[in-house]
Amino acid sequence: MKEKKSIYILKIVCILFVIIMHLISKAMINYPISSFTFKFLVGIDIILKTSVPIFVLISGNLNLEKNHTIKELILKILKYYLFFIIFNSIYKLFDALFVLNIKLDFSLLKQILVDSLLLKSIYQMWYFHIIFITYISIPIFKYFIDKKSKVIDFIILGILVFLFQILPWIVPVFYKNYTYLLVFLTYFYLGYILNKYRFKYDRFIYFILFLISYIFTYKKTIILDHDYYYFNFTFFNISFISIFIYNLFLRFEEKIKDGKIFNFIKKLSKYTFSVFLIHGLIIGFLSKFNIINIYYYNNYFYILIYLILVYSMSIISVAVIKYVVKNL
Repeated sequence: MKEKKSIYILKIVCILFVIIMHLISKAMINYPISSFTFKFLVGIDIILKTSVPIFVLISGNLNLEKNHTIKELILKILKYYLFFIIFNSIYKLFDALFVLNIKLDFSLLKQILVDSLLLKSIYQMWYFHIIFITYISIPIFKYFIDKKSKVIDFIILGILVFLFQILPWIVPVFYKNYTYLLVFLTYFYLGYILNKYRFKYDRFIYFILFLISYIFTYKKTIILDHDYYYFNFTFFNISFISIFIYNLFLRFEEKIKDGKIFNFIKKLSKYTFSVFLIHGLIIGFLSKFNIINIYYYNNYFYILIYLILVYSMSIISVAVIKYVVKNL
């Protein structure tokens, strides 16, 4: 399968989006709706929120073109389940000791382990639920994709959109708790569709939908003050914004040249998932020891400084951990 250079860049951009999103999320609720800071943070958070849908679009782009065996899928799911147990437990322990100030004892450790085994996630670990759902869906999607029928491809997409983006408006009670995660099956399959099919004036259409969706999301969120209802992933406004940004990067595929810069980007992108796993702990420790302040931003330049600091420390931490494990 041909290497997709733009995907490497998009992965790095998206993990940076994730870090910034987590750096500003605590601050947003501390500013009144009338303040410029609140409106500014909402304005950029709309773009940042696309990071998760775009990651799933990328996953669909890459995985639904491959021929996975059932054994390979089971092993991958088990691998991610092990990662989840380890890192979810670490985050829960950190939260208990440093945020909730709970005394460390055997019952606490037992409860944390049981919660992790039962997939009760904390912080960004909820993303693992998406990984499990999408990987389980691969054999089903591949069955229809292998029919090599454009009609079938778009019937499947239509069914997904109806079930997970139209039906929630009609019968919202079906989408309480974790069931709303099923919408990511739409993004997953859409990653394959957007990669396989091109449409006349698609770039122009995506841009217009992006503008309308961005303005709509911003206006509605400001009206709702600190309620982020219009950031719901089942809503078309977030889908259209995500699709535009995703497509924007992919359109430059042929313009990306091989060289030292691209090779560096490629190597850096391989750390994306590791950075995702560890960056929350880095933010937590830096905040706990008052090295960074994620609750107020009198100077927006600090967001950029914190981003560089957290991303760099995450990369270094991952590199050190891998070196130690490799040389044990």
